[in-house]
Amino acid sequence: MILLYATVLLIILALYFRPELKHIGYIEFRGGWKLVVAAVVLFVLQWTLVVTDSERSILHTALLVLSHTAALLLVWANRHLPGARLFALGIFLNTLVMLANGGWMPVTPEIASYVKGDPALALVPSGKNTVLPYEQTHLWLLSDIIPVALPWRRWAVSIGDLLLIAGVARFLFRAAPKRVSISDASQLT
Repeated sequence: MILLYATVLLIILALYFRPELKHIGYIEFRGGWKLVVAAVVLFVLQWTLVVTDSERSILHTALLVLSHTAALLLVWANRHLPGARLFALGIFLNTLVMLANGGWMPVTPEIASYVKGDPALALVPSGKNTVLPYEQTHLWLLSDIIPVALPWRRWAVSIGDLLLIAGVARFLFRAAPKRVSISDASQLT
């Protein structure tokens, strides 16, 4: 969810600082619509399973691997775009730590207490997270360890999440020209 908020904020900033942001629409994306649809459908299925079923199942882990693999393939096919490699590395690191911890993103009880604001709720897993003590967390450094406070909610993010946000920012601010002259615009079509 924080990636969505960060993306919206980055788009607003890019529209202000890069008034020619509309020219991103002229960029040639690779991978085809089938891969995009597959990635979206797999992520929706994964999200639906996480929201409706709190059991840690093999189906969830399989959907995690499939959805993240589809996203990695799509991003890697577009690695020529600014920020794509950062975005791919973020997906890879998040997938790696989740697979190392049973298909769920680990968060320590201390971070869970910070996010939920109530120590009594700290041990209740929610969403994509599972609460694990530091000692039991594999690849702890890659888990949700960085606290983030926004005026309306608190989160914890991972290094992978920060790379995803950096990849989006790099794409928005590097793919769109600052200004496009008339001669440059005619070359885009």
